[in-house]
Amino acid sequence: MVLFNGKCKGTYLRKKTSEYKTILLKLIIQSIYTIQLSDNLVEFNYRRRKGEFILRNCDSNLIDNQALLLEPVFTGKYKSKIVTTHGTYYSKMTVHELLNNACIRYASTMEGRMQATRIFMKYPNKTPILIEPTEIGAFPTMSYQRQDCVWLFNHPFVVEEFEKGKCLVTFPNGMSITVHVSKHILLKQQQRLHFTLDTYRFIHRQKKPYIRRDSPPTDE
Repeated sequence: MVLFNGKCKGTYLRKKTSEYKTILLKLIIQSIYTIQLSDNLVEFNYRRRKGEFILRNCDSNLIDNQALLLEPVFTGKYKSKIVTTHGTYYSKMTVHELLNNACIRYASTMEGRMQATRIFMKYPNKTPILIEPTEIGAFPTMSYQRQDCVWLFNHPFVVEEFEKGKCLVTFPNGMSITVHVSKHILLKQQQRLHFTLDTYRFIHRQKKPYIRRDSPPTDE
């Protein structure tokens, strides 16, 4: 995880994962908790929990096609937790702020994406959103206005309902979370999200031939 002025840049993490893993392993051995590299431009803040590195001060750059889930936290100075295919991260931003900033990267807002899905797909309640309309989407496990709402992204997962209205959601990489909704609601929400994504992908594919056909002539 690379931090510039307190904000995380997930792209750097993916480009240099092996290098940073080596550094972090050395830190474990030496019991050091903070390291600064390259004239104080790069900073790691982490703690050990259940064999995972919990990296701090993360923002919406982590809301990409590797994000698995986003949930609120109510302890300390952190307000949300981002679980991805490459780790678990905490942010001082709220869930809504993270999602909104992620949508802004693709020229919209969270409310704009939600309104589009409500109108086009006729999903008025627990509306999924498409952050990037053909690649990245997420659905709320309950009303997004509730403080305990968890957002799950468009990755495969297994659902086990171990108690009425309480499920364990497990992703292929072993990451899991307990959510307070039924299995029926989770699978219905997952289906809604994937159907919405498939619909927008179809529209995008159908639009391409017309764009090429109707493009203005060039001088060449």
